[in-house]
Amino acid sequence: MEFMKVTNSNKSFYYTWKDLDYLPYAWLDKKDLKNLPTPFFIISLRPDCPVGFVSDEEDQLTNLIKLPDSFDKLNLNNDFRKDLKRVEKKNENVKLVYNEKDALERSSKWFLEFFKEPKKDFKRRMEVWKEKCYTISAYLNEELIAVHIAMKDGDTIYYFGCWWNREYKSLSTPVFLLKKDIEKAIEDKIKFYDLGIGDEPYKKKWGVIEKPTKNYAIMTKELADYLDVKKYVEIKNKEK
Repeated sequence: MEFMKVTNSNKSFYYTWKDLDYLPYAWLDKKDLKNLPTPFFIISLRPDCPVGFVSDEEDQLTNLIKLPDSFDKLNLNNDFRKDLKRVEKKNENVKLVYNEKDALERSSKWFLEFFKEPKKDFKRRMEVWKEKCYTISAYLNEELIAVHIAMKDGDTIYYFGCWWNREYKSLSTPVFLLKKDIEKAIEDKIKFYDLGIGDEPYKKKWGVIEKPTKNYAIMTKELADYLDVKKYVEIKNKEK
């Protein structure tokens, strides 16, 4: 695990996992604790992580789909099933291309227009995602309109998001691509599809399992008060 230093507006700082914003969950073992730089603060530790404090935040709950042996057996309400049928119809002319070599580069303009991510952070995102992720490109009349991004790890698919052209908002292509990927995961006998942490309404429609993730902090009381961190291991010296 690589670390980065985060400096706050009051000139205080802490260390955290370098890829916290780019990968779905972090992991710490007890043996890692003695080597952590301090002060230290990390969120989004997996629920089954052997160390950490259980988070009380709604936006830190998992959104995990336990996959049955067919899409029809997913725990979806009837209104959402009808929505998915409409989305399928709207995208009937969309062509899918898996793992297109330059998919992330070609679709990144839509992400950057929306999120305005600094160049340094975006460079790291691309490095990590090009190494870890697979993509599904969506084409309409030979025009690229969306790229679905996800990662397979063991028995789980982790959904990272979709970079898409907002001019085609009416098609709901990101939802269409997510459905197609979940269908393929079921076909490939994957056990879980993880939509990531968060309280976004679209995630909750898929009949997800919610579990609180964990966080871990080693810091002074002054820094904990400033960051509004309630559970932490207190240190007396900022420079320890």
